[in-house]
Amino acid sequence: MANCNQCKLSFEITDEDRKFLDKVSPFFNKKKHLIPEPTLCPDCRQQRRLVWRNERKLYKRKCDLCKKNIISMYRQDTAFPVYCLDCWWGDDWNPMDYGRGFDFNRPFFEQFAELRDKVPHFSLAVLRATMENSDYCNHAGSLKNCYLLINSDESEQCLYGKGVNRCFDCIDCFKVYDSQACYEASNCNNCTFSTYLIDSYTCDKCHFSSNLIGCKNCFGCCNLRNKEYFFFNEKLSSNDYKNQVKKILGQKNHQDIWKKFQEFRSKQIMKWMQEKNTENCTGDYLVQCKNCFSCYDCEYLEDSKYCTDLKKGEKASFENYDISYFGLGVDASYECSVAGYNANHILFCENVWQSYDVLYSQLCTNSSHHLFGCVGMKHGKYAIFNKQYSEEEYNEIASKIVDHMKTTGEWGEFFHSDFTPYAYNETVAQEYYPLNKEAILQKSLKWHDDEEPDYSDVTKKIPAEKLPKDISQISDDILNWAIECEKTGKLFKIQKLELDFYRKMNLPIPKLHPDVRHQNRFKMRNPRKLWDRKCNKCQKSIQTTYSPDRPETVYCEECYLKTVY
Repeated sequence: MANCNQCKLSFEITDEDRKFLDKVSPFFNKKKHLIPEPTLCPDCRQQRRLVWRNERKLYKRKCDLCKKNIISMYRQDTAFPVYCLDCWWGDDWNPMDYGRGFDFNRPFFEQFAELRDKVPHFSLAVLRATMENSDYCNHAGSLKNCYLLINSDESEQCLYGKGVNRCFDCIDCFKVYDSQACYEASNCNNCTFSTYLIDSYTCDKCHFSSNLIGCKNCFGCCNLRNKEYFFFNEKLSSNDYKNQVKKILGQKNHQDIWKKFQEFRSKQIMKWMQEKNTENCTGDYLVQCKNCFSCYDCEYLEDSKYCTDLKKGEKASFENYDISYFGLGVDASYECSVAGYNANHILFCENVWQSYDVLYSQLCTNSSHHLFGCVGMKHGKYAIFNKQYSEEEYNEIASKIVDHMKTTGEWGEFFHSDFTPYAYNETVAQEYYPLNKEAILQKSLKWHDDEEPDYSDVTKKIPAEKLPKDISQISDDILNWAIECEKTGKLFKIQKLELDFYRKMNLPIPKLHPDVRHQNRFKMRNPRKLWDRKCNKCQKSIQTTYSPDRPETVYCEECYLKTVY
């Protein structure tokens, strides 16, 4: 057992872990530079990576090259230049112009931060050529007519979601795949025309329900398989079902129905983990995964540990440790925040795509390879600190740099948390490891107060509670109004696509700010932590995200499958 240098808790490093570190350790000058065992526990390693990822805090600023007004994940006061997507991906600048030699009398991270603060950054982490009318989206690709969609790919006409992949016409969804016309859905796959649906697959017209597979026209249900016309798990005729749904929708608002469903759900059996077609895995929300330990929200992943939010590509991602985002084929990589698109052997990197054999680099893409300590490289190779070398020179200097980093204690560590350009509360770390302002500042990290958007152009500001409940009473004028969130008082606006969706689905205008709605969906999920507990039926030992002190009835795989309807 080892003790974490940050939280001081003990954590296990297995022989399997050591074999992995040995396998991915790089060779320079025919010398293997063994990656040392981690000094932080898996949780603290994940937290350190997540402070480098801002998803939802977007700002208006100017491009530092063309001077156009742009949307960016970086505030105007960042140390480095920020370019609009056209400028960053264009040919009017060269990352090699910022190249410099390495000073062996100074720490690596200190020099890297100086380079980072000179090289232009892209305003948003998106694939520019694949985005159509989706300017307010981040960490995304292949989107059309989308708005405030995060960590999403290959979707159209979707708004206010995270992890919405291969979907059409979905709003306020979290981790939803291959679905259409869904609202307030979380962790669903291949679902259609459904609302307030969680942890379900291949369902149609299902509402306020969870853990359904192959169901249609179900309301307030849990743990059903291939059922139709069920109301709170009771079989009804078609007419009786429609009458019951009409009655409850007429008597209660959606928030009250949701509370009623949660009470009903709390008395049902809980699945030990959310998974589909997995083999020998632990964690939660895994699809088509094999031999994965403590992994979360991953598709098509094999032989990996401590990975999160990896999407499926043309092939399975294989043999990775400590990768946070985004997959689509990533192999033999370790300690990265954002690596993918067939990335291979990426070590200690942030935002590196379509590349291989890259170490300690950021924002490197487009078939780059053999980079060390580089920023903003496209099609780069055999470069250190953005300076070009021959293959022989690269290997010789890289080897010396690793030896130097060993003496400074930097080799094997991810980028320091205090180097991040973001305030802690702007990042995903605040979602999974929330801290108040005082605690953040005590850790020498940054805090940034929310900025109120400029709604000077609106014709009216209206408290959410004064909005008509019936969508048929809402006119197009609402598109020019600012709505005051009934929980926080923050203002938000309704988009045209959004209004069309509510009308089509006969849904009321939301009364909560999009950030609050996102937080509510996030709070529905279990923590990314495994506990040992007993199956409540057979008493077999299981690992689950339900802690032993929680009151839910949790079944192991065998007992759950025998019990569901």
